[in-house]
Amino acid sequence: MLVKNYITTAWRNMANNKLFTAINIFGLAIGLAACVMIMLYVQHETKYDQFWQNADTIHRAHVTFNVPGRDPMDAVSAPGPMIHALKKDFEQIEYATRIGSWGPTITYKDKVMIEDVRLVDPEFADMFDLTVLAGDVKASLNDNQSIVLSESAAKKFFGDKPAINEVLSLDFNHFQREYKVGAVIEDLPDNSQLDLPIIVAIDEKDWEEQRWMFGHWFSVNSQLYFKTKQASDLATISSQLDQFANNNFPQMPIGGDDAKASDFIKLSAMNIQDLHLKATGFGEMRPQGNQTMVITFSAVSFLILLIAAINFMNLSTAQASRRAKEVSLRKVMGASRRNLVVQFLGESVLLSVIAFTLAFALVELTLPLYNEVLNRSLSVSYTPVNIATFVAVALAVGVLSGLYPAFVLSNFRPATVLKANKSADTKASLKLRAGLVVVQFAISIGLFVSTAVVYAQMQYALNMDPGYNKDNLMVIYRVGRDAASEQRNVLLNELEKHPQVTSVTYSNETPGNANENNTMMRTPEIPEEDALLIGQRAVGYNFFETYQINVVAGRTYDKNRADITPSNEEIREGAPAKGAIVINESALQRLGLGTPEQALGKILITDRGDPGEDLSVELTVIGVVEDIHFSSLRATIRPEVYPLSADFGSIISVRFNGSPETIKADAEKMWTQHVPSVPFSYSYVDAEIAEFYQQEQGEAQLFATFSGLAIFIACLGLFGLASFTAHRKTKEIGIRKVMGASVFDIVRMLVLQFSKPVFIACLVAWPIACYLMFDWLQAFVYRIDTSLIILLCAASGVFALLIAWVTVAGNSIKVARSNPIKALRYE
Repeated sequence: MLVKNYITTAWRNMANNKLFTAINIFGLAIGLAACVMIMLYVQHETKYDQFWQNADTIHRAHVTFNVPGRDPMDAVSAPGPMIHALKKDFEQIEYATRIGSWGPTITYKDKVMIEDVRLVDPEFADMFDLTVLAGDVKASLNDNQSIVLSESAAKKFFGDKPAINEVLSLDFNHFQREYKVGAVIEDLPDNSQLDLPIIVAIDEKDWEEQRWMFGHWFSVNSQLYFKTKQASDLATISSQLDQFANNNFPQMPIGGDDAKASDFIKLSAMNIQDLHLKATGFGEMRPQGNQTMVITFSAVSFLILLIAAINFMNLSTAQASRRAKEVSLRKVMGASRRNLVVQFLGESVLLSVIAFTLAFALVELTLPLYNEVLNRSLSVSYTPVNIATFVAVALAVGVLSGLYPAFVLSNFRPATVLKANKSADTKASLKLRAGLVVVQFAISIGLFVSTAVVYAQMQYALNMDPGYNKDNLMVIYRVGRDAASEQRNVLLNELEKHPQVTSVTYSNETPGNANENNTMMRTPEIPEEDALLIGQRAVGYNFFETYQINVVAGRTYDKNRADITPSNEEIREGAPAKGAIVINESALQRLGLGTPEQALGKILITDRGDPGEDLSVELTVIGVVEDIHFSSLRATIRPEVYPLSADFGSIISVRFNGSPETIKADAEKMWTQHVPSVPFSYSYVDAEIAEFYQQEQGEAQLFATFSGLAIFIACLGLFGLASFTAHRKTKEIGIRKVMGASVFDIVRMLVLQFSKPVFIACLVAWPIACYLMFDWLQAFVYRIDTSLIILLCAASGVFALLIAWVTVAGNSIKVARSNPIKALRYE
């Protein structure tokens, strides 16, 4: 009977206060929905690779090259020969495997595709417990003529037909082989750094002509995983990696005879469960996560929930005066304080449960869009455990949000309230509400500043001059494959004749598809042992003209001049070891060549021979170009040289002035006509550059969305509080109007009352937001001017004041314009 009375009272109170009830429920529902969606993202990001049976003992080796005058070069891959040395030197290692990547042309009957293939060592099967759908993975990886397909790859080639024992022909460009399907595995979950579409075993004999793949100590082209006997063995191995590097790496080509490998190479290892959020460097199979963003989103979810709870607490406490008589009469009729606390906590929990139900409806409605922005496949799992957790959270939020209001409401003294025929707010209650408003606006202002800074940096990254014109530029891939390479000049000539094509070139790299290729280089005055590591990107004729890169001094490569550097074979046969070179401004400074004009004609010496071979080549500087951003703004522009690749290019770049669709269609038609055995592949440079920031752009959008929700919830609370305040001051407003106050005077009085907390909130939020944003921007080498943050802080204060004024004024004007007769009859 008592419970029924509680529910009836709660329902009547909600019905009689529709505005406050709606604000509480919708504010809490939006806050809870945002929290659930953020936590789905956080849970997904923190659960990467935890599904492996031996996850705690599987680790990956990483390499950082610390070269003087250059940013550290972090790689999540390792030298090919390192696997043999690791197994020899560390008895704690049970198994080890390399995972290299290649994109061979795969032929099955009339189907021709180019797919990513993972090259692994046989022990891969002992380390990773793959879900096998058919066949035998271990036997397949011990046979260099067997292939393992993922379920998706098997369907791509064979449809619903059984794949086992079917034969695929793989062309790796320097060798071809027919592979029999020996096993089919289940696709890996999304939350893994591993991507295993197709797997074949490494046979090092196949790669003897490409020793840089698995045979060179200073070439990192495969990831290296190893399994230890115990999880604690990782710390032991990590502590000995410097000595391991000194014992196994060849003599470094820099630093002189006394240089140790550990002076320039830092080896490290990380558990597979930490890779997604903590690993840094190039060479990942799948995009890495952002630990900072995970922490930030977690904090934002807490802040959103805090603002929603503050709303509830503020409005419930504010309504205390309107329920004072009810409380007093209940006490007179014998209700204990415990009964009243239970009743009001019950009302709070009821609102929380309703809000939670609405929140999950909002989550299900917005999840598709949320997944699209994040490029994830998140979903809410309604298991008994999760449902129990959701109910527990709803109860906890209800109890915690209603705890203070319940004790305030139940503490009224009947004699005082009934004697005065009202219930004035206590000073403690007024100070609490003012403090909570300050907290709300401090959070809102901080989120506003943070969102604006993130957005400004993303726009800066997208719109910054990269040193070349990225618009109207299409790139065609796979030109380096044998069949396409033979037709390269034909393709170039036909593309040049296209009426909408203004320029065509070829190269081994393009912006958005850059590698960490380097070469040792020096001037004649620099001793051989002090040669400098300089980045290099091989380009073809007309490269700088096609990309519209500014030439600071000199000229670029010319077919009518002797710019071509002989190949190693030609030099060995007696050709002059001389050629031409174009460098960037950073290389100019690094090599100490003076001004761009002074550098022209100077000689640079590079060693192109095999290890142990003295094969020096003299290159004459013919041109200096502006620095070019080939990579993200998180990386410093490196000193680079651009050697002429006269006979080879893996990418064709086409500048056009017409319709992208027309150029793409015509280029594909030309390609299919001349290179039918290799599938056509293309992209646009501006799209490639945008991909550098795609994940950050999505996270920035979500950060802005959730910040906007937090501000909206705070505004809801302020609206309700202003409405209550205006309603509570009805008689005072009536008296003021009778005494001659205008509507503007009354509105100004109420607006100024809510302006003070906003000013205090600005003083609290600004220092915190500035500190956090200054720290966040340090990750970018090229970033917005930090003085912009100060301007954004000022703008956030103005924005917060406008929100407060508009919200309060909307309620105040209605009350201020009412007839004072009605106001004086109030109560």
